[in-house]
Amino acid sequence: MLTFKRIFALGSLALIAASSPASYAQLPACQSPSSDSDGDGYGWENNASCLVTTATSSQASNQNNNQSASASGLRSCASASSDPDGDGYGWENNASCLVTASSGAGNSNAAPAAPMALPAASGRVACVSAASDPDGDGFGWENNATCIVSANSAAPDTMTAPAAVPAAPVTDNSNSANTGNSGNRTSSLPIVASRSATVDSSGGDRFATERVGDFLLMQNAWRAEAAAPGHDWSQTIQLNNNGAPVSWTYDWGPGVPGANGRPSADFFVRSYPELIFGIKDEFRTSAPKAEIGFPVRVDSIPTVKIDYAYNSQEFGGSRTVDASVTPRFPNGTTIQGERNVAAESFLYESVNGVCNDDLPVDRSNGSNHTYEVMVWLDSGAERLPAASRNFVTTISLRGANYDVYTKSDDSRYIAFVAQNPQTSGTIYWNDFLNWARLNAHRVSEQFGALANSVQIQDSWCVANILVGTEIFWGAGSFDLFEWTITQSQ
Repeated sequence: MLTFKRIFALGSLALIAASSPASYAQLPACQSPSSDSDGDGYGWENNASCLVTTATSSQASNQNNNQSASASGLRSCASASSDPDGDGYGWENNASCLVTASSGAGNSNAAPAAPMALPAASGRVACVSAASDPDGDGFGWENNATCIVSANSAAPDTMTAPAAVPAAPVTDNSNSANTGNSGNRTSSLPIVASRSATVDSSGGDRFATERVGDFLLMQNAWRAEAAAPGHDWSQTIQLNNNGAPVSWTYDWGPGVPGANGRPSADFFVRSYPELIFGIKDEFRTSAPKAEIGFPVRVDSIPTVKIDYAYNSQEFGGSRTVDASVTPRFPNGTTIQGERNVAAESFLYESVNGVCNDDLPVDRSNGSNHTYEVMVWLDSGAERLPAASRNFVTTISLRGANYDVYTKSDDSRYIAFVAQNPQTSGTIYWNDFLNWARLNAHRVSEQFGALANSVQIQDSWCVANILVGTEIFWGAGSFDLFEWTITQSQ
């Protein structure tokens, strides 16, 4: 089923921006005021939110003076990053555009080196619906790629698209964010009724959950006893707060200074507030498999694309970094906490080769999983997924570089750490699963790494996709504006 994700995202982010302008203070300036269709000061360009500023109008005027209509009638794209499928056509300011030599590099790897010839319309896939061409130029945008409106494209009024913004808060057990059939699904975060749950040193449920569409938000203060001695720690998970469908705030106290040249003694994660998609354990699941497709066998997992956007702030007591683990934090940098932003999947053994909702959980040796694959979208200054000696190699996936780690004390673990974190973007989950599946059990032989992991089996089950922040110390907040999981065959 076709999903109008771009149109829906525009409406939902406009609502978010209107409800909390302060949280978008770090958005890039819009290149054209026409990207702000509702006049609230926030636009949508290059598949991301932007802020209309005083410079936007003059910038747009210069663009209009410098850009002439192409032979097809399309304007030149302001940025080549608006063309993620690389076919020469982009999508900016709610209209198709043509990538030319004058198109800026944006977030792409490189700008076109020379004037580009007009891409031929022939060979382009036909649009499923004419509604994907709102400017009527004959070029549409579906499934993150350009399409051609033809006689076979359904009229707009024959299609059913999700409402841009719910007229009223959705009930907490709604699965309306999920669209598609068993082969194609999209699960986005809906705006639900505002509510929150707090746990602190005086009490509360350390594993409280709140349901939101196809997802489950979990407090997960699982190692609270490691908080700074005598500190009144606290953590709150929230729905529909600060303009974000999902968010949390926390205060785990000051870090513990290290000894013998170590930057700190904060070796333990205190908490991992998280958003669950799929089965977490025998007590918690976000939605039935019939609705979300998880758990799923390793060898039959569909293509999984995750679009995300978040804002994270730290405001705990400051400390100077003595021995940085990443070039982004040179020695002497002052930090106000230590946390990561990490997505992960737990893999379980199937039952007779079948992955069902009632997947049993093996808690032998304190473990409830067969394998763990982590992707650190962002890291702090001092903590790595494993010791520095457990570094495997650096790999490039779709133009982004990740440092890979296995663990010498855990043969059922692999982690990928982004070298250049982005607070918004798209990741393809299969890239990480496939690399681990093919290489993790032989990194010693291939890369001279210290430790191989066990070999991932095709019959194992990918039980979930989780995202959260592993918190070591400090106070801070995390606002998740978008977490859209799209599955396609």
